[in-house]
This record gives sequence, structure tokens and C-alpha cells, in this order.
Amino acid sequence: MAIAFYPCCGVDIEQPLMLLENYVDEVVFCDMEKRLSSHWRQVAADAVNNLPSATFRVGDLTQIANELPIINLLFYRRDSAGEGGSGVFVLGDSVLPLILQRFPSEGGLIITDGSNSRGSYFERMIRSRGLTKHGWTFNRAYEQPLMDDHRLYVIDVRRARPDRPQPARTIAAR
Repeated sequence: MAIAFYPCCGVDIEQPLMLLENYVDEVVFCDMEKRLSSHWRQVAADAVNNLPSATFRVGDLTQIANELPIINLLFYRRDSAGEGGSGVFVLGDSVLPLILQRFPSEGGLIITDGSNSRGSYFERMIRSRGLTKHGWTFNRAYEQPLMDDHRLYVIDVRRARPDRPQPARTIAAR
């Protein structure tokens, strides 16, 4: 069973479920705001059968990520450090390595708009030669028809191998 993790999601639920239907079986939505629970309950009640199942967790994203058995895909968008945003740099040095610890050994995917990235990591992840950091190699996957419409990037994440760089792989629907 493939699991996506969407930290700092707020009320962004329905569209991510549709976007991820060919990638995962379940999406774990996470936010610190307890007031979102009633909205989440309504979304769960209105769930469409052919979409991934939705699980909602309120709390610290690092604790919740550590409780997940595996994370195959990190989905993260529309966040900011300013008012109304989480102020959490999910793609930065303090949070991303914790999430990557939950990725399977063969790697996974990140689908993001680059929100709250630090140190130009996102820009380096999507450049032609990618980025190697935290023991992982990040390369933009170039077949992403649906994601292009939403200004999201699919990033292939694999364990770094010191002997050779890892090319981006082609993304195939489940």
C-alpha cells in the first residue's frame, strides 16, 4: 500500500486526493490546527470511492511522520512562512531528513510547488543535474502531465550512491 504524506495541509484536501489517485492508496493529511477537524470530518463523509483514502492527523508533523510505517510520496504545496502559513520549512534541513527516514530504501517521490524551501534546495532539485543532499539524490521527473497544470513538480528521490549519479526515472501510473 503506497502512502502519501501532506504536512501543513490546512483545508487543501479534495484536489490533492484527485491529483494523487494514480500514485498512492492513502493520503495522510497533517496540520497543527485543531479547528480543522470539523472540515476534515465533512471531507471524509463526502469521500469519493475511487480516490485514495484520506487519514487526518492533528499535531507536530515530525512526530506524525515518525509514526507512519512508510512514506512513499511527500506532497507539499501552498505554504508560506508569513501570516496564514505554517512557518515550517518542510523542504529544509531540519524537516526533510526526518521525512526521508520514512521513505522506502528504493526511494519515492516528492510532489511540490517549492513552498517554504530553504537555501535554494528546491531550485537545485529541479535543475537538470538535480541535487544530492542528506544521503539522497533528487531529480526532476520529466513526465508529469497533470502536475504541470497545477504548477507542481514531481521529484524522484533515491538513495545517493557514491559511485555514480542517479538519472531521473520515468513516472508510471499505478
